[in-house]
Amino acid sequence: MIAIILAGGKSSRLGKDKGVIEIGGKKMIDIVIESVRESKAEDFFIATSTNAPMTRKYCERKECNAIETPGEGYHEDLRYLLSRHPEFVSVACDIPFIKGEHIDAIIDFYYEKSRRISITGAVPRDIIPSYVVPSYVFEYENRELVAVGLNVVTNAKRNLPFVFNDPLLAVNINTGYDLGMASSIFSVYR
Repeated sequence: MIAIILAGGKSSRLGKDKGVIEIGGKKMIDIVIESVRESKAEDFFIATSTNAPMTRKYCERKECNAIETPGEGYHEDLRYLLSRHPEFVSVACDIPFIKGEHIDAIIDFYYEKSRRISITGAVPRDIIPSYVVPSYVFEYENRELVAVGLNVVTNAKRNLPFVFNDPLLAVNINTGYDLGMASSIFSVYR
């Protein structure tokens, strides 16, 4: 199983490529790369686009394996990546509290389910602190879950959530508020 770090979004609310924004003195892309390297993912690529030129240049300087996506939107880019890789773990570059063990857990769950599904990483909404603003909330079996930006992506029509009990996984950097809050937590957490 390979991992693809998604780092080609527009980041319009922050005004700067998310991948190169620093938290705790580290660029977000580097935080995610470290976690992917600590995981059982066999290899990884970084998906960039013309929407994130600073991240793309940074990855080139670091000599990371990069894939250029069309940058037309999240789902469009996933379809583009699926046309080249029939299954992969997608890891958003803006989830600063991701760990290798989270990636391992979702990969293991995928293989336990016989590989005929896609997996959406999620956290129960009721364990998330009130100061964390969820990005995407959905309901599954009468429970509100928050998507965390960690998924196993396939062409399967069936999708199951994999629920983590780590509220920090729900921290996703989309706004200045998110960045400030994550920076405060990061100084204590890491």
